[in-house]
Amino acid sequence: MGEFNVAIYVLILILGLLCLQYCSRTALFPDLITELPGPIIRISPTELHIMDPEFFETLYARSPNLDKYDYFARRFGHASDTFSTSDHTLHRSRRKALGLMFSVKRIDEFEPTVKELIEKLCSVIATYTETDKILSLSRAWMALTTDIITEYAFARSYGHLDSPGFEESLHDAMMTVDITGNFALHFPIIFPILERLPVWTVRKFKPVLLPVLGLRYDLAEQVKQIREGTNAAYKEKGHATIFHELLNSNLPPAEKTDARLGDEAQLVIAAGLLTTYWALTVASYYIINDPHIHEALRRELEEDAKNAAQESRQHSSESTYKQYFAQLTWHRLQTLPYLSGCVYEAVRLSTGVPGRNPRISQDKDLQYGPWTIPKGTPVSMYSMHVLMDETVFPNPHKFDPNRWIDNPGLERYFVAFGKGSRSCLGINLAQAEIYLALAAVFGRFTFQLHNTDVSDVQTAHTYLLPYPKWDSKGVRVKVVEDRTQQPINQ
Repeated sequence: MGEFNVAIYVLILILGLLCLQYCSRTALFPDLITELPGPIIRISPTELHIMDPEFFETLYARSPNLDKYDYFARRFGHASDTFSTSDHTLHRSRRKALGLMFSVKRIDEFEPTVKELIEKLCSVIATYTETDKILSLSRAWMALTTDIITEYAFARSYGHLDSPGFEESLHDAMMTVDITGNFALHFPIIFPILERLPVWTVRKFKPVLLPVLGLRYDLAEQVKQIREGTNAAYKEKGHATIFHELLNSNLPPAEKTDARLGDEAQLVIAAGLLTTYWALTVASYYIINDPHIHEALRRELEEDAKNAAQESRQHSSESTYKQYFAQLTWHRLQTLPYLSGCVYEAVRLSTGVPGRNPRISQDKDLQYGPWTIPKGTPVSMYSMHVLMDETVFPNPHKFDPNRWIDNPGLERYFVAFGKGSRSCLGINLAQAEIYLALAAVFGRFTFQLHNTDVSDVQTAHTYLLPYPKWDSKGVRVKVVEDRTQQPINQ
């Protein structure tokens, strides 16, 4: 390919990405829908959209006979990962193989590693105590979730918790993949072009895309090393790993190629770190910004710590926060109502995957009220509309953990992880991380926000995933107190 042609291709890509960057305000489309009359509208020549929280479980049901709309499935090129699989039968077989590693049993087995990495994070946070150094909690959470998911995937964490100031990050690479994915919805040739471009052309014309190529190459290489046996790190680990298990699964050989598992790796890593890091970031802002929330959370953790000390026949005055965390499990934390409320609110306000996600019933018509929707018609809903519906969540933009206490019926509308046969595979791992991380960090440390406001955790842009304003520096704090070694009752 001549340099002129390369320049033309890259110019098209740059213009498209710039357009997406400056025209991706959430308000441009979702808010427009809310102003239209009626709960069902046609939003394109082929697609219908329904805005009714009561219908969400019907459209995104456990029925296996709903396909994903090809138009949306190809946003990351003609990828062969589970997320991008349109056909429900093929999706079911791929999801089954991958889903075994995200069962409650497997996450329980992996929990000690999660706690070990959270303890490592707390050790770093402690070095900021009573200093003038500013800690980016956003980067800290990104480092934690990256190290957890890469450790679970490959038996090798990326070691981002060891990076000074948590500067090493996959965030920019993942975000660029996401933005490029939106462009690829309209111009699906983009990813094939990117994969064929020499690295020097990308470095010269659009260096921001280098992490995309680097990430795709690195993940494919990780899978290749596992297949060839050059990555034997899993033998020294006390837990199973995702891709060792996939390679040893009953999937046919065509489903275990380096190319397909490389696609799967990109899905697993992106899903495992971006949504969880963002939920933790959102929780951090609201807990720190409202001392009453932090105090209520800490009181609940202290009470549980005293109960745990009594159960272990240890005098509560001798129990420290570090000892309490060492014996915690995410299942125990799930029984704490206020902490659970904080987790639910963090995930709700972070919105998970907020955009529309069309489904197609291939074998029968869908019925919505008086409307019969012919089979083969793409139908979509926004999870964000459910999560922010004022009739379901009064004052929906408020972080209110109490709304979940003694209100089990509300969980029906907790759709941030999706619903049905294509709901989030990693929900158990995500919940384990969020429960354990919030308990460990906010049980021990007191923070003060630094040049951070609510706009740093509000969704300003949506591609597949939500993002705050582009000039946000994240949630930044000063660490004003470390209670790690203090007795619980002080």
